Amino acid sequence: MRLKSIFTNSFGILFSRVTGLGRDVLMASALGASVWSDMFFIAFKLPNLFRRIFAEGAFTQAFMPSFVASRHKGVFATAIFLRFFLFLMAFSLLITFFPEPITKLLAWGWSAELIADTSPMTAINFWYLDLIFIVTFLATLLQYKNHFATTAMSTALLNISMIAALYLYMKEDPKTVAYALSFAVLIGGALQVLVHLIALQKFNLHKILLGGWKYRKTKDVADEKKHFQSLFLPGILGNSTPQISAFI
Repeated sequence: MRLKSIFTNSFGILFSRVTGLGRDVLMASALGASVWSDMFFIAFKLPNLFRRIFAEGAFTQAFMPSFVASRHKGVFATAIFLRFFLFLMAFSLLITFFPEPITKLLAWGWSAELIADTSPMTAINFWYLDLIFIVTFLATLLQYKNHFATTAMSTALLNISMIAALYLYMKEDPKTVAYALSFAVLIGGALQVLVHLIALQKFNLHKILLGGWKYRKTKDVADEKKHFQSLFLPGILGNSTPQISAFI
């Protein structure tokens, strides 16, 4: 059983790397070293940074031990999910309505025209952070059941979605290709959410969340939330340093 899990996870990671290589080759063919290639990477840069720091870094490290220790797992999981999801929704809406300031910060020195062209892509791509947070949350619940295969295999869905967009729009102008890639990022994220929801139902973990949603007495998990916060905040500091250094 352990060997099967190791093989499945290894194959999932390998498949993700192979599809990632195929994606990069097609992107180089479709966009090359054009300004639209730079625009897309700038727009995709910020959600990836936050994903590494918050969603896949500090959150996972803090949530799992707190969830395992909680006596009211459904209530705790629902409370944490709603708090983060509502915050990310508000943040994404802010970026959607005011994308130019953050785009200007990411692409410092670019002309006003390039900033204006890139800003809509920044707004589109940022919603990927909301989707990948849901994926991370569901993946952590599946880890509680020692199930890692879905997460390992689903990482390739983003690449496959982008490959499909590149294949369909290969002959279009670079601007159309860049926007197609931005929407493909969201489709890939949505597919990752979908496969995790299917796995969640298979392991009956959805009942924990439904029970927590119906009960919703967060005062019963006040101690667990404090424990989560005590792990999450140092986790942010620990994860942010290397990520921000690489980002800069």
